[in-house]
Amino acid sequence: ARLRLDSGTLTPLLKRLERKELVERRRDAEDERVVRIHLTRPGRALRRRAAKVPEALACRVGLSVEEAQELARLCARVLEELG
Repeated sequence: ARLRLDSGTLTPLLKRLERKELVERRRDAEDERVVRIHLTRPGRALRRRAAKVPEALACRVGLSVEEAQELARLCARVLEELG
């Protein structure tokens, strides 16, 4: 997935995630200039837990999952327009 972050933002974020052993960097086998970011086992476990958050949050505020997804989409659009 593409994050659209500049290297000044992305590099410190990746370093923190690496220190927490949530991601690892690997050179591409075909083009060593390319570095791929992979989730580690703990990173994948965290992703599974995080995937449940929107549904739990939607239930707490009285939105359906679909409404919460639409709200997230609209918020992302607003941020993109402001960015």
